[in-house]
Amino acid sequence: MKNLWIIILASVLALFFAGCGNVPASSASDIEDTSRSLVRTVTDLGGNTVKLPPAEEIRRVVVIAPPTASILLGVIPDTDMIVGANERAFTSANNEIVGKLFPNWSRAETAFVSEGFVSNTEELLKLNPDIVFYYGDFQKSGIENLGIPTVDFMIEGENNPQTVTIAWDNLMRRIFDMEGSTTLEQEWKDSNQKAQEVLSTYKGEKKSALFLFSNTGGAIAVYGSHTYADTWFEKSGLINAAADVKGQAEVSMEQLYEWDPDHIYVFIGSPASMMLSNKVKGQDWSMLTAYKNKTIIDIPQAIYSWGSPCSDSPLMPLWLISRSYPELLSVKEFSTLFSKYYERMYGIELGDELITTVLSPRKPQ
Repeated sequence: MKNLWIIILASVLALFFAGCGNVPASSASDIEDTSRSLVRTVTDLGGNTVKLPPAEEIRRVVVIAPPTASILLGVIPDTDMIVGANERAFTSANNEIVGKLFPNWSRAETAFVSEGFVSNTEELLKLNPDIVFYYGDFQKSGIENLGIPTVDFMIEGENNPQTVTIAWDNLMRRIFDMEGSTTLEQEWKDSNQKAQEVLSTYKGEKKSALFLFSNTGGAIAVYGSHTYADTWFEKSGLINAAADVKGQAEVSMEQLYEWDPDHIYVFIGSPASMMLSNKVKGQDWSMLTAYKNKTIIDIPQAIYSWGSPCSDSPLMPLWLISRSYPELLSVKEFSTLFSKYYERMYGIELGDELITTVLSPRKPQ
C-alpha cells in the first residue's frame, strides 16, 4: 500500500511539473497573438486600407501635404517626432506661432520633397520614417511600395473646408490614439453658431467678395464655384463674385472690372499692398471699388495660411466677417476670439503683438 501511494504521488508531481513546463510555451503563444492584435487597420481618406503599428511605436513622422502639418502639430504627442515635412508647411505659416508648438521645426528635413510635391525616395528612406502622410495620387510618387505605412489625406471632390478639416483631425487622432476635449468638430460648431448669431443682426444687402488665389507674373487666378471660397463666403455672409467661374481659373483685369467686388481677399503671390499701391506691372487696380475703399486684404498666415483648410479653419469665417462687416464683429472682438481659440486648441498664448502681426498686411517678398 505504501508503495502504491508513492507511485500515485510521483504521478501527481509529474503531472504538476509537466504543467509548469508548458506555461512558457503557452504564454509565448498568447504574447504572439497579442502582438498581432496590436497591428491596427484604418481606411484613409483616399479609401485605401492601411496597416498601422501601435500608436506608441510611431516615433518618426514625415508629412508631405503642407496644410495637414497644421493638424499634426495640434495632435501629435511630441512635435519632435516630425522628422520630415514639406517646406511649405513652414513658409506658408507664421514661424513664431509654429515655433511655439514645434520649437525645433527648423531641424525637420525638407529637401526630400520637390516644389512639385515629388518625393526623392532615397532621401525619404534616410529619414527612417514610421509613417508618411500625403495628399492624393500626385503626392504619392516616390513613396509607393516602400514597406512604410502611407496615409492619404485627400477626399476626392470635397471642397468644404469644414468637412475636410474635421476628417483630417479625426484621422490624425485615430492614428496617434489621441483623445481630446477640444476637437475641430466642436470648434466648427462653435464657429458656425457665432457666425450665424452675428450675421442674424444684419439687415442690409449682402456684400460681394473675390478670393484672389494668386497674382504672379501678370497672371491673375481666382477661386470660383466648387472651391473652398464657396464655403468661406457662404459662412461669412458674402457672395462669391466669381461664382460663374468653375474651380480655379485665370482671369483678366477686364473681368475683375466687370465683377467689381466689394472686397478682394488675397491668398498667395503679390501681397495686397502691391495692388493697393497700384504697382503691379500691366495692371490698373485703381478702377476697382475694393481699391478705392482699401478693401483688398491679405489672408492671414498663422499656424498655416487661412486661405487653405488647416487647423485654424474655424477662425476663417469669423475673420472674414470682421473685415467685411466690421460693424457686426470688430477686429478687436475677433482678436479676442483668435486668442481664446489658440488657448483651447494648442494651449498657448499669442499675445496682442503677435496677433496684430498675424492680422496685418503681408510685406512684399
